Amino acid sequence: MTSNVRTVRLDDSVQACLQLMTENRIRHLPVMVEGKLAGIISIGDCVNWIISAQTAAIDDLERFVTGAYPG
Repeated sequence: MTSNVRTVRLDDSVQACLQLMTENRIRHLPVMVEGKLAGIISIGDCVNWIISAQTAAIDDLERFVTGAYPG
């Protein structure tokens, strides 16, 4: 455990959280709201979010290319 705890806010991006985790070699970040602990985010949470976002983007592009895009 470290005495210099890194924290993030609720409105920080997933990319910002991953960058902070990578730069500081940490796997978990406390999420603070109005000075109180709102939760903990893990590097696994961030990776899963990115995978989901990329999967959705790929699906949208495939629908667009094949003409199945509703728009």
